Amino acid sequence: MRPESAGARRVEGARARRVEGARARWVKRVTGAAASLLALASSSGVASADPPARAPAREPYVFVGDPKLGVETSVRTIDSLGRIAFRYEDTLPRFEIDERRFPGKLLGLLGRAAELVFLDQPIAELTGLVAHEAGGHGARARELGLRPTYLFYLPGIYRPLFSARDGERAGAFTTYQTEGLIEEPASVVGTLGGLEANYVHAWWLNARIVRAGGWVHHGDLLVYGASKLPYADSFLSSSLEERGATSANDVESYVTSLQELSNGWRAEDRRRIARRLAAGYLWNLADPTLLYALYGTVVSRLAFGQRTSRMPLPEIGGATMLLSPRFALTPFGGEQGLDLFLADRRGAMLDVYARVGTSGLASYYGVGARALGVRAGPRVRLGGELDAWRQPEILLGQRGVFEPPNRLGLNAGVYGDLWLTKELALTGKLGAKTPGYVSGLPIAGGPHGYLGVSVAWP
Repeated sequence: MRPESAGARRVEGARARRVEGARARWVKRVTGAAASLLALASSSGVASADPPARAPAREPYVFVGDPKLGVETSVRTIDSLGRIAFRYEDTLPRFEIDERRFPGKLLGLLGRAAELVFLDQPIAELTGLVAHEAGGHGARARELGLRPTYLFYLPGIYRPLFSARDGERAGAFTTYQTEGLIEEPASVVGTLGGLEANYVHAWWLNARIVRAGGWVHHGDLLVYGASKLPYADSFLSSSLEERGATSANDVESYVTSLQELSNGWRAEDRRRIARRLAAGYLWNLADPTLLYALYGTVVSRLAFGQRTSRMPLPEIGGATMLLSPRFALTPFGGEQGLDLFLADRRGAMLDVYARVGTSGLASYYGVGARALGVRAGPRVRLGGELDAWRQPEILLGQRGVFEPPNRLGLNAGVYGDLWLTKELALTGKLGAKTPGYVSGLPIAGGPHGYLGVSVAWP
């Protein structure tokens, strides 16, 4: 290779400084214009385009904890923090813009587009990432006795603007500080923890929408998309069928773990597993809430400026209904399921579900129900959950067990809210289960639950 001269290096350095200077000026102009447009985002495009009917009050913000900060515990708290971040809208100045004419319509649309790009999407992405990493991978790591460490990159538009070299990386990473190797099947439990948290997060968002009679804040729609679609490109990519080096991609690592657990080392084994997961993932996309998230963002929010909109849900005997398809990953492979949500006008809700394994690697299935918000007095709201399943036994710390025995399992729990004032309640859950895998619950048998507070912030 021909060596560079000192003069050439000086010229190249000057050229690089000019490029960086031009880029800095461009970033300054873009962010300055965005700041002006954000003020317009709360104009009549937001203020005067409210939904035609009155939306119900916001559901309380829930902050709970348990000794190991499990999946459900972490997701509920992170979800509330994300919802609070979207309250920035309440602090924006309000300008009256007449959107009945072209200039006003254009200004309102540009303002809301800037708000979506520079504020809403980054908040939703960061909420989903924190739930995925800290509430998913981190929770399962803590359960396995590991010490998780997290690395987060700038979200949304800010990463390519201010950290271009990180643009092709994942939004965040979780690493485990251990004294030895993590063996299968403990490894697969930690790997699927992030996707598990995404599923649990989506479930609670659906529960909130149904209990509100279909009313949903546009921020929840963005977070829902961030929870359901983070690995769409991985599931539907043909590269998933090809085994390479150790990958930081959860789905690729998960397929490799399934190969190890099933002793399927051949190339055709990996192709079969990957194709079954891809086919199962299509069920995840046939989701009414996901479809409405697209409509609600583009039409209700951007076009008409509504902060809250109403998802059209059928009613049966005065009860709001939602059928929600589920596609989840388990230590035994992918599974398909279906949730039936029913909620009355007072906010009491029942979800009944069934799930079945579709990986072809093992036979497993489960059924269950969950109730929330049942009035038991002027200050008391109760709920409960019941899950039953038949699935392979999870033998943590053991290797080479390719056909573990199937076991029946059961979980039961009670939810409770005691409202001390109109704004503050004690919130908790107490349950017990046998050993086995259920999304959001501990793997081991025994008691589980959490305790915290609910805050009603109008």
